[in-house]
Amino acid sequence: MLENKQKTLEELSSENQLLHEIIDSISEGVYAANKDGTILIYNRAFERIEATKRQNMLGKKDTDVYSLPPLENLQRMAVLQSKKPLLEQYMTYHLYTGKKVDIVYNSYPFFENGELTAVYSINRDIPSISELLTKVMNSFGQNKSKNRPNGTSFSLDDIVGISPSIKQAINQARRIAPTASTVMIYGETGTGKELFAQGIHNASPYSSRPFIAVNCAAIPETLMESLLMGTVKGAFSGAIDAPGLCEQAENGTLFLDEINSLSIQLQAKLLRLLQDKRVRRLGDKTERTINCRIISATNQNLYEAASNGSFRDDLLYRLTPVVLHIPPLRQRPEDIPVLSKEFISRFNDQLNLNIKQISPDLLELLSLYKWPGNVRELEHVIESAMSIVENTATEVILEDLPTFLVKRMLSNLSANKSNNTSAAETPTSKLLVEYLRQCETDLIQNTLKMTNGNVSDSAKQLGVSRQDLHYRLRKLGIKSSTYKAEFIK
Repeated sequence: MLENKQKTLEELSSENQLLHEIIDSISEGVYAANKDGTILIYNRAFERIEATKRQNMLGKKDTDVYSLPPLENLQRMAVLQSKKPLLEQYMTYHLYTGKKVDIVYNSYPFFENGELTAVYSINRDIPSISELLTKVMNSFGQNKSKNRPNGTSFSLDDIVGISPSIKQAINQARRIAPTASTVMIYGETGTGKELFAQGIHNASPYSSRPFIAVNCAAIPETLMESLLMGTVKGAFSGAIDAPGLCEQAENGTLFLDEINSLSIQLQAKLLRLLQDKRVRRLGDKTERTINCRIISATNQNLYEAASNGSFRDDLLYRLTPVVLHIPPLRQRPEDIPVLSKEFISRFNDQLNLNIKQISPDLLELLSLYKWPGNVRELEHVIESAMSIVENTATEVILEDLPTFLVKRMLSNLSANKSNNTSAAETPTSKLLVEYLRQCETDLIQNTLKMTNGNVSDSAKQLGVSRQDLHYRLRKLGIKSSTYKAEFIK
C-alpha cells in the first residue's frame, strides 16, 4: 500500500515537472495567483516581458509588486468579481521596479470543487506584436518585386496543359479578367489557384498596378485586421503609420488565399470593406476610400461551410459573383507529360543538368498515379528525381525516384485498383517495376496478336511511334515475328 502511494507521488512529481517545462517553453507570458493574490506561477516569457526574475515574484502578493490604482484594475480582482474569463484585454501598468509594461491578456478563473480558488492569465507584450506586424508589413513590401514590377510572376499564357478541362478554365479566366467583378477561385491544394489569380490580374485593366497576395491561414488572427486595414502611430505601443494591404493594392488586386481560414469576426470586417469600399486604420478616426479588386481562393466548399455556420452567408455572396473552378490533376492525366516536360526544363536550368526525357516506365507510373497533391506534388516528384541523377544523365528513370515516393505511389495505385478488382488481383505483393512491366507486356502482346504481328499497326493502336514500340519490344524481349508465325500456322 505504501509502495503504491509512493509511486503515485513520484508520478505526480514527474507530471508537475513536465507541466512546468511546458509552461516555460511557451512564448506568451503565463501568470497565476490564488484568490488572495499570492503569485503561484510565473514563466520565463513573463520574466522577459516584465524584465524581472521569477524569484522576485513567486510567493509575493500581487498588490505588493504591481502598481495598479485603483485595485479593481488587477486582473485577479476583475475575474473574482465576474467569475468569467476576460479575453483580449489591453492593459498598461508599472512594476515595483518602475518598468512600464503594455500587454494584451486573457484571464481565466480556476475552480476547485466548485469554488473559485485562483486566477491565471496568458499575456502578450504589445511591443513584440508591433515588431511582428512591422516585419510582416515590410515583408509584403519586399516581396512585391518578383519577375514583374506589379508583384507577379505568371500570366495566363504560362499555364501549361492540353486537356479540355484546363483549356476551359484558362478561357474562362480570360473572359473574367477584363471585368471588375470579384472572383472566387475554387480548387484542391496544389492546383495552381494563385497562378490563375496572377494571370487574371495581368490580363485585366489593373495589370499595371500592384498584385498583393496574402495567405489568410498563415497570418495570426491578432495581426490579420492590422494587416488588412493598416495602423496609425499611437494606436498601440510601438505602432507606426502603415497602410494596410487594401491600400497597398490600390487600383490593383488583393488576393486572399485560403479565405475559409478567416474567423467569423474578421469575416464581418471584410464584408463591410466589400460593401463600403472604405477602410479605417487601427487607431484612426477617419475612413479612407479604397479601389481594389478582390480575388479570393479556397480549397473547401464554402457553401457547405456557410450551411454549418463556419462561414457567413452574406460574405459568401459578396465573394462569389464569379466562381472559377480549377480541375484536379487526376481528372486531366493528358496534362501530366506536358507538365513533366515543363518541370524538367525548369530544373535543368536550376540544377545545371541536360535531361531530355522521362523513361517510359516512369512516365507510365506518373500517368497512373492519382496525384492527391496535384500539380505541386508532380513538380516536387520531378525535382526529387532530378536532384539525384548523374550529371551526365539525359533521361530520368524509375530508379531515380526516392524509395519512399515509390512506396507511396504504389500504395495509391493499389488502393485505386482495389475499387475495381478483388483483393487477390491487387498487385500488392509485387514490386512496382515488375507490376508495370507485366502490364506493358500483356498490352503489347495482345495488340500484336490482333494485328498479326504488324509493328506499324500495333504502334498506331497503342498511340506510340513505331520507333518507340521497337524500343519497348527490345526492352521486354518480345519478338513481333512470333505472333505472325502463330497466325500463319
